[in-house]
Amino acid sequence: MSIEVRTYNDLNHFIDQVSRGLFNEAQAPSVLNADVTESEDKYTVHVNVPGVDKDNISLNYRDGVLNIDAKYDHFEDHEDKDDNVLLSERTEGSAHRSLNLPGVDEAEIEANVENGVLTLILPKVQEADHKISIN
Repeated sequence: MSIEVRTYNDLNHFIDQVSRGLFNEAQAPSVLNADVTESEDKYTVHVNVPGVDKDNISLNYRDGVLNIDAKYDHFEDHEDKDDNVLLSERTEGSAHRSLNLPGVDEAEIEANVENGVLTLILPKVQEADHKISIN
C-alpha cells in the first residue's frame, strides 16, 4: 500500500546545505523540511515553518502533486545605544516543497499551522467496488 514519496527539490536542498557550510551563511533554507505518513485512508504531512505567518503560506494540489510555498522575513535587531553593531542578521526569501501524493480527495484537504508546524491532512479518494452484472 505504501508509495514512494518523490520530492522535486532534493538537489536544491543539497546545494543549500553545502553552501551554508562553505559560506557559513545564516539564512533560512530554500527547501521546506517535511515528514509524510500514509495510512489506508489518508496522508499526513508535517512541515516546519517557524516564524512564517499563515498568510505567507501558499498551498496547491494538482495532478497528484502537493506544492507548498512559504515566504519568510526574519529580522533581528542587535543594535546598541552606541551603534556598535556586533551582529545583524536579516533573512528574507522563500522556500518551496513539492510532494507526489496521488489519489487525494482535493475537496477534503485540511491545513493548520500551530507552533511553527504546518499540518496537512490529505484524505484519499475512497473507491467503491463497482459490481458488474452479467446479462
